[in-house]
This record gives sequence, C-alpha cells and structure tokens, in this order.
Amino acid sequence: MLALVRPDSWDLPLFLHVLGAMVVFGATATLAIAGFAARRQDGREQLLARAIAGTFVLGVLPSWILMRVGAEWIRSKEFTGGADEPGWIGVGYIVSDGTAVLLLVTGILAAISVRRGRVLLAVPILATVCVLAYAVAWFAMSGKP
Repeated sequence: MLALVRPDSWDLPLFLHVLGAMVVFGATATLAIAGFAARRQDGREQLLARAIAGTFVLGVLPSWILMRVGAEWIRSKEFTGGADEPGWIGVGYIVSDGTAVLLLVTGILAAISVRRGRVLLAVPILATVCVLAYAVAWFAMSGKP
C-alpha cells in the first residue's frame, strides 16, 4: 500500500537497490553451493575453483556495489533534512558493511584456491555466513519489524 503513495522519482534507485540485493544474494549462494560441491569432486576441483573466482568477480562484486549505490541513492531521496531513519536501515548498514569484509576475504581465498587448484573450505563457509546475514537483512527490510 505504501508503494502506491511513493513518488515516481524513487522507483529507479529502489529498483537498482533491490536488483543488486537479489543478485548478490544469488551469487553468494552460488559461491557457497559450488564451494561445498567442489570439496566432493576429485577431478573437477580446478574447474570449480575457477568458476567460483569468476562468479565472485563478475557476479558478487558488481552486484554488491549496485546494491550499496542504490541503497544510498534511495536513502538520500527518502530521508532528507535530518529525518529520523528507521531501525531497518541500521540493520542494512551493519549487514552490508560486515559482509563487505567477509566477501573481500572470500574473494582473496577464491583467488588462492585457483592457484592451488582446489577450493579452500573457508570459501563456502564464509559465503554461507554472508547468505545468512543477507537473509536477516532481507527479513528486516521486507517485514520492517
């Protein structure tokens, strides 16, 4: 119902934020699933390690940046002039900043995995932690408890 009274100028930044959030969630989940699958493969570890690194570079990083740019853009339009921001925005900042550090470490470990020819166990574990954190932010922003 609130979306009906939202100004049209908010549509693009909100769309970009949500698009980036969905893609970063899916790409990070892909890192986790492929990372755990690579631990079970004997002959395809090198191929999966490269796929994980590619997914990180081409999927996770650009979508995370899109999510953050869209979030700041919509926040600047919606909460202008020192208006009090609701708590779910704080949850979004905590999750996005926290996962930025985890994703950076995951990307470094994914690059090391390509060099070693096998996926390090920390890659899917850190990606899973990020996915769980995104689920918390998803709940906070959609349900607005």
